[in-house]
Amino acid sequence: MANGAHATWPGRGRGLHLLPAEYQGTTFSWNFASVPGDVYTDLFRMGELDDPNFGRNMHRAKWVQEYEWWYQRRFEIDPQMKGKQISLIFEGVDYSCEVWLNGEFLGRHEGMFSEFKFDITDIVSYEDWRDGSNNLMIKLDPPPKNYRNCGGKKVNFSGDYFSGLVPFGIWRPVRIEATERIHVRELRSDVTLIDDNTASVQVEAVVNNLSAADQDVQLAFSLFGKNCETEVTTQQVSALAARGESVVKTEVVVSDAKLWWPWDMGDQNLYQLKAEVIDGTDTLDEFQQTIGLREVTMEMSPGFTEEEAEFPWTFKINGKRHFLRSACWGGQPSFFYGRNHDEKYQHRLAMVKEANINNLRIFGWHPPEIPEFYRLCDELGITVWTNFTLATQAYPKDESFIQGVLHECIDTVKQRRHHPSQIFWMGGEEVFFSGAHEESGNKILMERIGETVNEYTAAPYGLASPLSSPSAVNMGFKPKESIHANEHYYMGGAEFMEEYYPALDCAIIPELTAASAPNIESLKKFIPEDELWPMGPSWAYHWADIDILINLNYEVLDDYKLDSLESFVEATQIAQGTVIQYALETYRRRKPKMSGVALCHFITHVPDIKWGVVDYYGEKKRSFEYLKRTYQPLLPSLAFEKRRWNAGEEFHGELWVVNDYQTAYDKLTLEWEVFYQGQSTGRKDVVQINVEADSASHYTDVNWLLPQDAEGNFEVHTVLRDDAGNKLANNEYLLLVGDQQAAKQKSLEYLEQSKKRKANHGHCVYRYWPDMWKID
Repeated sequence: MANGAHATWPGRGRGLHLLPAEYQGTTFSWNFASVPGDVYTDLFRMGELDDPNFGRNMHRAKWVQEYEWWYQRRFEIDPQMKGKQISLIFEGVDYSCEVWLNGEFLGRHEGMFSEFKFDITDIVSYEDWRDGSNNLMIKLDPPPKNYRNCGGKKVNFSGDYFSGLVPFGIWRPVRIEATERIHVRELRSDVTLIDDNTASVQVEAVVNNLSAADQDVQLAFSLFGKNCETEVTTQQVSALAARGESVVKTEVVVSDAKLWWPWDMGDQNLYQLKAEVIDGTDTLDEFQQTIGLREVTMEMSPGFTEEEAEFPWTFKINGKRHFLRSACWGGQPSFFYGRNHDEKYQHRLAMVKEANINNLRIFGWHPPEIPEFYRLCDELGITVWTNFTLATQAYPKDESFIQGVLHECIDTVKQRRHHPSQIFWMGGEEVFFSGAHEESGNKILMERIGETVNEYTAAPYGLASPLSSPSAVNMGFKPKESIHANEHYYMGGAEFMEEYYPALDCAIIPELTAASAPNIESLKKFIPEDELWPMGPSWAYHWADIDILINLNYEVLDDYKLDSLESFVEATQIAQGTVIQYALETYRRRKPKMSGVALCHFITHVPDIKWGVVDYYGEKKRSFEYLKRTYQPLLPSLAFEKRRWNAGEEFHGELWVVNDYQTAYDKLTLEWEVFYQGQSTGRKDVVQINVEADSASHYTDVNWLLPQDAEGNFEVHTVLRDDAGNKLANNEYLLLVGDQQAAKQKSLEYLEQSKKRKANHGHCVYRYWPDMWKID
């Protein structure tokens, strides 16, 4: 949908809202724009902004958010729509706007996630003018600057990987819809399994009757296979369509039900649910949705007392445990809505499946995703945990704020609840995280959200993540519910991974960070050439915490790797992959006591030097292969207490097999072999094992006496084969020859230097380039 865009302040005073649908007019000099999109991308496309993603340009674009922006669209209406109900529907505007059609004010809307519509039946023109006789004018307000005041109603724009540039625009499609006076406005379907082969689908249809009187109609509900062979199941209901809105309920029982499963548990069978409004022999309206027959329940995670955990964290799909091999999605493919398109989603989500991820968590710093995302997850068998956009703030307690948030949450649920991939809703992200949060209205707000959305969906709801931070415990939550495993990264060397990750004991870890630089070709796309190497301030501006990256290189590889750009970038990616492998395997071996772990992030929504294993441009880092190997559903996994072993010391590890499949494996062979400096040591073994379904078990030990003159590194390789010798899975580990305590001491010394930089200059871009403070 092409549009005109123009900035002014204020436009109503200049009469922009009254512009007619004339061919020659004021808007000829406006910039062309694209919807869905955003203001920054429209300006960049027309050459009025330098690319905000490059160098330090993002701060140079902040002037844009100080203005109101007007969008204009001239269009025609098909004469065949005469006599029908004509609606103008906005699927989403970020953040607030006013709308006029043909000079008539339609209304104002605030809130990014809620769809809104206007009845334009009596306003539209059917005249045959060149390029249309209707003129739509939309005024976008300058976006809010204080996220606290719009949390839950707008995507977060403040935090430790945001620049302060506030996104805004018409981010979802705008459409004209013609319906009969009686039509189905929305559908809800909740699935309960009666037995392994029979499903009950509870259906609710909201019927809108805009005629002058109540009407007796028939509603026919049909359920038929979309990608699976099944007979059509139909249920017909006589109903009184009262004036205004009414709800019609029925139950459709499906025998020989083809269930929807996550990809590692079964097939992704999908059904089409259709509701038709029938008056005699005439079909007045029909409404269709794609659904899956699946039931989501939650159970308590075993191994915790009531004093340790009181919330259920084990996910059950169709009665079977679904261990979350998860990743935090990391935002839409681009922070700028106008740079997103379906092909990006298809490409990124194909890589999610390739990485053996079975769940994606959309946490509260990012918006709930667009329909294409959930559609692809339905088809790929990737479950989704969706947070509402409430993150890291102390929110107001007043009822008007709460009602605004609840309105957005309800619409968010209604738009996504039919997707079988959507299995979990959550209120807040890091909202029980500080003393200010303890005194705020955050807890009441999260409880109110849960009470409200539970009226609109059967999918389970969780209050917030994490639920076991020190502040959350102060607020009365239990200490072993959920923990964010981020401090290994943020501490920057205070604890090695072997100290930090095993010490965390909780039911689920919804967030676990490890960082690296993108590939050099990607770096060149957003770091100016003269700042690539030696590193210039654009590195830190794009969220590289350089001291942490340097010290993590040392922890993993025994070397800071500062001799060249190529060496440094490769080292950061290997370090990130090694942390991912160690941490995620630690928690996978703890199933069923632990129910899941989520890497933070999979992708990144801006070109950054931080957490994604796939960078902004869709390029895989080396750490992607570590994640892919670590998340194999059937995994040989080596547990060890440290990564550095002294020359002459005996290495010891425990060899486990983790099986997330619902299938047992008999007569497998588990092999291991030790390599030193790239050569086999001859130390190896093969054991015969049986692996239970949905299990994690220790099978054998790995031992190797390091030579007295050993140096450098050594590796342990593992392979799992079936009884025919076919490789089912493999894994490998890089370990170091060296003194663990001496290495830790060196890490702490570097950390002290880092702390001094922060003490002198604060946590800012320029602490690595102190001379930039001295300007003549």
